[in-house]
Amino acid sequence: MPSDHPTTPQIPMPLSHLLLCLSIAATLLPVRAPWPWLSLLIMAVTAGLVQGQLTIVAMVPVAALAALAWMAIEARHRPRREAVLMLLMLVIGFALALHLLPGFLNPTYLATTSDARPPTLKYLNFDKGVAGMLMLAVLASQQRRRSEGVLPVPSPGLPGWALWAVLVATLALPWLMAAIGGLGRPALRWPDNAGLFLAANLFLTCVAEEAAFRGVIQGLLARRLGTDLRTMNGWLPVLLAAVLFGLAHAAGGTAYVALAMLAGLGYGLAYTLSGRIEVAILLHFALNALVFLTLNLGHG
Repeated sequence: MPSDHPTTPQIPMPLSHLLLCLSIAATLLPVRAPWPWLSLLIMAVTAGLVQGQLTIVAMVPVAALAALAWMAIEARHRPRREAVLMLLMLVIGFALALHLLPGFLNPTYLATTSDARPPTLKYLNFDKGVAGMLMLAVLASQQRRRSEGVLPVPSPGLPGWALWAVLVATLALPWLMAAIGGLGRPALRWPDNAGLFLAANLFLTCVAEEAAFRGVIQGLLARRLGTDLRTMNGWLPVLLAAVLFGLAHAAGGTAYVALAMLAGLGYGLAYTLSGRIEVAILLHFALNALVFLTLNLGHG
């Protein structure tokens, strides 16, 4: 059914943000050297300065985060130092995600998230994106060391099919919430600026949130408590990260917090069972895309 709202013009992603997205993807390349993602990050920041989306003040938190990421990657044989550096990154990252630090003039666009509502103003958040990118760089370095046998590979203690069960159950959550709690009704659509919205959601939202809540918070708790899901200690990091993730979405109301907590539980289990942060990121993005493209929010 066509929307009654006026269409919004398709806009391209700014060069600075496109380079930042490429930098995020480059952190997952199977190479030890940081130069691929670091070079793209420098180009992204330069483009942002030239285009007027960043000011010189923004260089302070970006440089601080980059330095912390570099030191955390280099602290490969000093886990305590690495943990402290990651916590410092988390603090700066949350400040950036909450837009508390000056110097970022994030561009906006209109996106139709529901046929029941007019197009809403969305931001292409460079500050949140760069925080996620640099935390992801550290997590990707840890994953490479595990694959090379430098770090031990934690065992979740469950069979391989458990991961597939978690993926399916998590992706079914929006439909269950729609059926039981009146979250919305089915409505296939591809609204204006959908491509931009989905790209921004993947690279500038899902990466940052999963790197922070699963990679850093859940990951550091798991270092202390373990990852064996046959024990309560193995579940605590997953549960605590999921609760914090849900509370971070409190602005959306009680139903949204409940959905975020349940989804966060799925993302956390996927991370524990796979041992790879990109699995949690892609699951997070898949659920968001499913809601955006197949549920018309605002209709009971």
